[in-house]
Amino acid sequence: MARYFFHLRDHNSTLLDEEGVELADLAVVRQKALDAARDTLSHDIRAGFIDLRFRIDVETEDGAVVHSLALEDAFVVRGQD
Repeated sequence: MARYFFHLRDHNSTLLDEEGVELADLAVVRQKALDAARDTLSHDIRAGFIDLRFRIDVETEDGAVVHSLALEDAFVVRGQD
């Protein structure tokens, strides 16, 4: 298993994942990134706002980005019809 780091970034700042997590493969990495994005958004919603400037970049131990997910791509908005 490889260790992956889930960094939260926008155009100006980065919140680094210093510990990382060992995961089996890229399918698991993608699901974990989606779960992390939705968890981040749920905290925003509870605070009364949604900040979609950020993305989650998943990197290997050597710094290669293997997956990137914009927070705005982690959900679907359904309006009133």
